[in-house]
Amino acid sequence: MKYSYFDNAATTRVDEEIAEIVTRYSSDTFFNPSANYRPAVEMHNRIEEARESILRLIKGQNGTLYFLSSGTEGDNQAIFCTKKRRGSNIVISAVEHPAVYNAAHSMQNSGYELRVCPVDGSGRVDPSVLKGLVDENTALVSIMHVNNETGAINDIANLVKAAKSVNPSVIFHSDGVQAFGKISVNVAELNVDLYTISGHKIGAPKGIAALYVKRGITLAPLLYGGGQESGIRSSTENVSGIMAFCEAAKRAIVEIPANREKYLLYQSYLKEALSEIGEIKYISDEYSSPHIFTFAFRFVRGEVMQHALEDRGILIGTGSACSARRSHERIPSALGLKEYSDGMIRISFGRENQKEEVEALASALIDNYQILKKYVGK
Repeated sequence: MKYSYFDNAATTRVDEEIAEIVTRYSSDTFFNPSANYRPAVEMHNRIEEARESILRLIKGQNGTLYFLSSGTEGDNQAIFCTKKRRGSNIVISAVEHPAVYNAAHSMQNSGYELRVCPVDGSGRVDPSVLKGLVDENTALVSIMHVNNETGAINDIANLVKAAKSVNPSVIFHSDGVQAFGKISVNVAELNVDLYTISGHKIGAPKGIAALYVKRGITLAPLLYGGGQESGIRSSTENVSGIMAFCEAAKRAIVEIPANREKYLLYQSYLKEALSEIGEIKYISDEYSSPHIFTFAFRFVRGEVMQHALEDRGILIGTGSACSARRSHERIPSALGLKEYSDGMIRISFGRENQKEEVEALASALIDNYQILKKYVGK
């Protein structure tokens, strides 16, 4: 069955253009960049060119970029490998991705205090609330740029300003996995110390990501071995993934304005179509990233709707795919959804979605809601 795919926040399709790059660097130019012969040295040089290209895309020339295997690895490196005094505290938001949330909680077992910042109904952190949680013993703050569940865009620049006004030495990390390639990202203006990005959210293959590190910030390795990535991330480089990531990133940045306009039209159409359903709560707002549109039904469970739409050839999300098989109680509780907590639906658009698909999605949502609502309480 050919599906209409609306779960692009979970992962994206690798099209023929990007797949050709993967094939080329896995077959014709497959050499190990750590070898000393000329073809291998050429691979090393191309990796450095890709590194500099992506740094330019995020305006990160005041730091460096380390290629990793995933956004999860980047977030873990930020949490575990930054300098922190024993007994200091770490501040995160209540709706961080599990890669940050679970890693930060594990630090409690190593003698660190964890402080969790509440969010508003869309998943956004208030700088004044964050400021109240930071003190002279805060070592690290990690707040995501775009919320993977709701699309809420955090004002990272002001959050950094708030945190560092209390403690200038605090290290500020932001998970930018859902931001990079979807909204404008300028790490120099954000003034972050660490910033995570990932390839498979923007059309590159799974297994490639990167962590931006501002000049002056010291990281310990998470993986030890041959000393690749300046000793920060030992492991033979994923050359095909890096090259594909670079090309996908260039394309995604160019397409941001057009995609934004298209996605906002899709959201507007869905809202208008769904207006006949009274028992619906919109979680994403006008300040959210346009590629994520999240709402919740009052009387129909999100996962039930998900499977009903799948039977009609439409794939949607109900939240983070990284925790899709676990309890979803944390995010709805943090958002204050109450009676809507079981009904979360996440529609996430991609570059290939067409208006006709959105129209079919709207029709299927309405039809299935009317059918499924009849079974409430039975």
